[in-house]
Amino acid sequence: MECFGKLVKKKNRKKAVKSKNRTSTDVFDSLFLELDDCTSFTFFTERSSAITDQVGIVRIEAELLGMFQMYMANWNNADKQRGAGQGLGSLVLEIEAAVEEATSDVRVAHQSAGRYEKIEIAIAKLQQKLMFFRPQMEVAYEYVASNHSFESQHPLNNYENWENFCDTLLGVVRRQGDLLCRLCSQLRTMYDMVKCLHRYVEGMQGTCPNLQRDLLTHFGGVLVRAAHFSYVCWIHRMDEDKDQGMIIMLSDLVKAFKPNTPQVSELCLKLTTGYCSCHSSISSPHYLVKAYIYFLIPKEYYRYETLRRSLKDLIFFVHSICVSDLYRNDNVKLTLMEIKATIIELGSFGYSFHDTEETRDTDPAFFRLVEKMELLRAEVFLIRLLNHRGSLKFLEHQIDSFHNELKYFRDYQRNAPVAETKVPKLIWLHIKPVAGEADSVCRSFLAGSITEDKFTDELLKLLEKIKLLKTEVLFEELLSKHPSLIVNVKLQIKSLDQGLVVSRTYLMGPLEENEKLILAQVESVARDAACFYYSLLENEITEDTVRKFSHLLPGLVEKMKDVNAMIKEIYLPHRRLSRSNFPKLEGLGCIDFFLVDLFEQLKSKADSILSVKHQFHVVHEEIKFLRSFLAYIEEQYNEHQELKSVASCIIQVTLEAEYLIDLFVAGDCLRWYHPLWLSDLVEDLRIIKFQATETCKNVQGINIHNVLSTSTRASSPAESPQIDEAVIDLADEKKLVIDRLVAGSGKLDVVSIVGMAGLGKTTLAWKVYNDPSITYHFHVQAWCCVSQAYQKRELLLQILGDTVELTDDLLEMSDADLEMKLYRCLKRNKYLIVMDDIWSIEAWYDFKRSFPDDNNGSRILMTSRHFDVAAKIKEDNFIHPLRIFSEDESWELLQKKLFGTEGCPDELLELGKQISRSCGGLPLALVAISGLLKRTDMEPDWWKQVSENICSRIADDPETRCMDILNLSYTYLPDYLKRCFLYTGVFLEDKDIPVRKLTWLWAAEGFIANTQLGSKEDVAERYLRDLIGRSLVMASKRRSDGGVKTCRVHDMLRTLCLRRCEEENFLQWQNGYDELFPPTYEDLDYGVDPGYCLPANSTTYENRRVSIFSKRKHFVMSSPCGPCVRSLLYSATSDMRPWCPYDISSILNNFKLLRVLDVECINMGHAFPRGIEVMVRLRYLALSGDIDSIPESISELLNLEILLVKGLKGRVLLPRTIWSMAKLRHVHVINHAAFSLQDGIWKSSSQLHNLVSFSSPYLSCGERTENIMRRLPKLRKLRCTFSELSDDNEKCNQFPKLNFLTELVSLKLLYSGRIALPCKFDFPLNLRKLTLSKFHLPWSYISEIGKLPNLEVLKLLSKAFEGEVWEMKEGEFLNLKFLKLDSLNLAEWNASSDHLPQLQHLILRSCRQLKEVPSGFGEICTLEMIEVQLCTRSVGKSVRRLQTESLDMGNELKVLIDRSEMDF
Repeated sequence: MECFGKLVKKKNRKKAVKSKNRTSTDVFDSLFLELDDCTSFTFFTERSSAITDQVGIVRIEAELLGMFQMYMANWNNADKQRGAGQGLGSLVLEIEAAVEEATSDVRVAHQSAGRYEKIEIAIAKLQQKLMFFRPQMEVAYEYVASNHSFESQHPLNNYENWENFCDTLLGVVRRQGDLLCRLCSQLRTMYDMVKCLHRYVEGMQGTCPNLQRDLLTHFGGVLVRAAHFSYVCWIHRMDEDKDQGMIIMLSDLVKAFKPNTPQVSELCLKLTTGYCSCHSSISSPHYLVKAYIYFLIPKEYYRYETLRRSLKDLIFFVHSICVSDLYRNDNVKLTLMEIKATIIELGSFGYSFHDTEETRDTDPAFFRLVEKMELLRAEVFLIRLLNHRGSLKFLEHQIDSFHNELKYFRDYQRNAPVAETKVPKLIWLHIKPVAGEADSVCRSFLAGSITEDKFTDELLKLLEKIKLLKTEVLFEELLSKHPSLIVNVKLQIKSLDQGLVVSRTYLMGPLEENEKLILAQVESVARDAACFYYSLLENEITEDTVRKFSHLLPGLVEKMKDVNAMIKEIYLPHRRLSRSNFPKLEGLGCIDFFLVDLFEQLKSKADSILSVKHQFHVVHEEIKFLRSFLAYIEEQYNEHQELKSVASCIIQVTLEAEYLIDLFVAGDCLRWYHPLWLSDLVEDLRIIKFQATETCKNVQGINIHNVLSTSTRASSPAESPQIDEAVIDLADEKKLVIDRLVAGSGKLDVVSIVGMAGLGKTTLAWKVYNDPSITYHFHVQAWCCVSQAYQKRELLLQILGDTVELTDDLLEMSDADLEMKLYRCLKRNKYLIVMDDIWSIEAWYDFKRSFPDDNNGSRILMTSRHFDVAAKIKEDNFIHPLRIFSEDESWELLQKKLFGTEGCPDELLELGKQISRSCGGLPLALVAISGLLKRTDMEPDWWKQVSENICSRIADDPETRCMDILNLSYTYLPDYLKRCFLYTGVFLEDKDIPVRKLTWLWAAEGFIANTQLGSKEDVAERYLRDLIGRSLVMASKRRSDGGVKTCRVHDMLRTLCLRRCEEENFLQWQNGYDELFPPTYEDLDYGVDPGYCLPANSTTYENRRVSIFSKRKHFVMSSPCGPCVRSLLYSATSDMRPWCPYDISSILNNFKLLRVLDVECINMGHAFPRGIEVMVRLRYLALSGDIDSIPESISELLNLEILLVKGLKGRVLLPRTIWSMAKLRHVHVINHAAFSLQDGIWKSSSQLHNLVSFSSPYLSCGERTENIMRRLPKLRKLRCTFSELSDDNEKCNQFPKLNFLTELVSLKLLYSGRIALPCKFDFPLNLRKLTLSKFHLPWSYISEIGKLPNLEVLKLLSKAFEGEVWEMKEGEFLNLKFLKLDSLNLAEWNASSDHLPQLQHLILRSCRQLKEVPSGFGEICTLEMIEVQLCTRSVGKSVRRLQTESLDMGNELKVLIDRSEMDF
């Protein structure tokens, strides 16, 4: 600041004259009065706006000079003469002189003629004077803002001076915010912070005078800094280049408005808690605490409620300590130190509390601060209990208060952003039980059931747990905030942190008696860790501090390791016992299901998985890699014991992971050791991953590089066994492909090898790929296996893995970056890329742009089973179709496989040729059958059996390496269709399978992939059509729109299905309980036998899915149990109505992890089973009973997607909580459902956005029904009953509008009563299927329906319309394809072919008055079928006549007439 004195001396100043009768403040006051008079005088004139604006601009700068003068007026003379401040006094005099002169000019201008012009001139002169002082003032302001040492006292340590200065600053900053658009948001934030500070300082009046002076001194300096910022901001307002500097300057300034240093925090706490060194009378501590909290957290934002409450609790604790002797306790001193450190950290977030709500608390550091405050509050809670143990009222109040405050913290934590470290996620789960345990201990003590020493010991243990968790938090932050710690120290802290997790988990308990043997050792090491924590806390935590105490780490780490080893020895027997009960699955299906479900759990915010979510993520990634590994070695691991052992380990560890994770999600039966078990499981996964990669390196023929590069590849269809290349002559085929690859133009070209499965496409491509001429010709070669279910990212990594090293940086690239990387790697290189097993043209389009065309002869070699896919790749694409083997070639291959170079014995020659012909020229089948024949006796009788039943021989041989020929259709199914096909095994043999139920079960099991191609229901129907198209499933009944209504599986295919289910442990089928209940003559199913005792051992099921077919009473009496079962489906042997009720609550308690529960065949009585609401994993629930309502607790099933309830008595009342079940997709209630229409309930705006089908609600006409329907915006299918209201008002019985259901495609309506006329149907335009029954409407009202543009199916049933004549009109029903008329009194139907131009199917039933079908219908060229039932003979004759006319016109019309009741 020495430059300031020099600057003053360089100026030639006029002598300043100061009036003896006026103070320095009066000088500026006089100026402001004159300026106010000018603006008042010109207010009603045309020039008022210009003068007012000019005065406002000048006044801001004048006020900033006035503040400087006001501040300097309170300086001691000694301070003015020190250092760079020597020239400040003369500067102030010059400014006052200039202001007096300007005041006089303004006064004279105001009083003279022509005053407007003169006022403007006077203000302009004033502005010039102010600008003259800017260089000096900028330096002067900077000096006073940075000078914090005074000879006597701070100029603003007097409250009156401080308040005047602050008020002036507030006015200036407010007006600046209005004028400076570029910085208005920053200035408004500063205004809020100054105002908040003013309110706090004002509230501290009446506290200790000494402390108050210190407070004014500190924040007086902050105000001067703020005034300096305002001045600099104002004089440089036209310079945009300085904006960024202003923002940086402000960001440093605003931190000082809060107590962000230990000294200021200590000062504010003393003031707030009523501390007084001079024993003065002070204000109420409640008022002071409230003022301090408002100072720290000024805005009433609901997300800050938990922060306010925690802060209040901590400050009152500090107050209570200050007025007692507790502050002498060392532990309490440490707690006080932590509270002060936390408040300082809170002060560092001061700016965000004044910012917009959108930006607050998104910083993970802020979230961690909130949780650390909660830990402190829990510690304070326990300290209070320890020191007030005698008062029951006090203890109850403290416990209730702590419980209530936790609610706010839970609400905050539920919606808070995910923090960067794992520890804060644990805090809620471990703070929550503290209140409950403390409550139990306190009440036991007050009741006299435990001694005072026991009471103290138990609370101290709880206190140790909290301290242990705080230590864990500190270590986590040390590792994240100080990454440059020396490696040895970092490793020791990390080891200690991991050990703390184990010890803390053990201490959280509860423990069985045999688990408490090492409790003392664990508590001891926990105390040692806490001591290390407090040793760090007493100092500022820096890397130097950590190094200072690092000598304590080695011993602590060793002690922790010993204790952890003892803890794990306690829980390991539990783990071994559970693992012994896991099913021994072989296959990849269970892994796929698990990965899909776990991915969903990673998005969950459920309390039960909060503490382990990061481990869930690790499990997901590791098993995803291992799943890819299994897919790669699937065909080899049966031949290599090492691989088989690794594969078995992978499947077992996946089952273990699934069991554990389901336990956490369900939140039931969790023990203290389950988190440790999960941690050990993560380590096991890493070990197995290492073992898998090492085993691959040691097994010949497996390229570990390819396995690793496809670590995240999606599940692919099972690969065919390799055909022995040595015995198949592919020379001619190979030469053709090679010639095409190396010859031709320089343009990028595609060569495709096409043929059915098993022809050797991949074998040929592999031989070409490795041919020396190819490796010489191309600079870069890469191979990828596309398959039907592929992921673009994984294939990009496969190709890149063959061209460059897959570094960590590359693996972390986005998909777009990987595409560009591949393009650059291939650019200017002659490359050959093999894309094996490509199924769709989309796969080519996904990668096409990554392949550069440099006109250098690069090639793409593809293999595909589909000729049309290969043809679409490129117009001039060379397609090489592989042919099947001729009979001679087939016999040659089989002979070579069986006998090598030796010839076939004469006695087997003809049989061998017959077998080879049976394989149809398919190399895969020939190799498979040769494997079977080679391992059996070369006997003619055996070969004859094989020849007669070749397929069954392959299927029955367990040693065969390939899938048998009967399984070809199943083998080459994509994985998602395999699961769907196997699931048909849950249904009964020779029974039609309801497609609706089958597809819903597929969805509930997670078989339906999320796709952009349509809804889950559309995708499921597409899957079913695919299975039907592959002849694995048969359509047995069709819907009116042509879709499949029911299906069935052929007996042979069902046998295949159940066999594969058993092999893969996909499903366990239980057909009766003959072993438990011997057959009797009594075949009725009327309840549990009298006097029957439940079996000592339940019938236990271990498979993932169980389908049981038995008598109802036998099912209940068997007391089934399945702790690992995910799906339980029950079918009764009798189709009769289940009259006898059963209590199945105990059964459901044995299946806690269910996702699918179908017990629709059992009458559960008058109420829902107890405990069903805790089965939170349920997605599909089907029940029946004599119930009249569904309990509100059903809403606890947050994952429920399908709810089927059969009310055997009729109406079932839906709970109002059903509106909170966001995942519901299908709700079907039989016979009908009713809504609770309590006051206010039907007016709610909550919606079920995912519900797509609903039947059968019973609704009344009117506003309430319409409101209910509006809450189902995505509804696609609706079946319901409308009834008339008892109100005589016709308006109330008008049919409600439904046009807002824009996605509704199927609607079935039954009307109860008499609808009010005139009736107007307002249906959605997208409606495709409509069924009406009992509306009793005149035929004239059908025109509204006929105008629906997309209507394809119409069913008019049971007097839907009344009247003898239906006169159809032009322009209606233009797209109708299906029409059914049933039980109508129609006699005359007047229509022509023009009225139903698209009709395909007509059904007439019980139309007993109808005379004939319109004769013009014979001209409808689209008409395919007419069905007639229970109609007159004349109708039958007219239909036959139409059939004859249709044949004459060249159309084939099918007619079905039921003649059994044509005479009435």
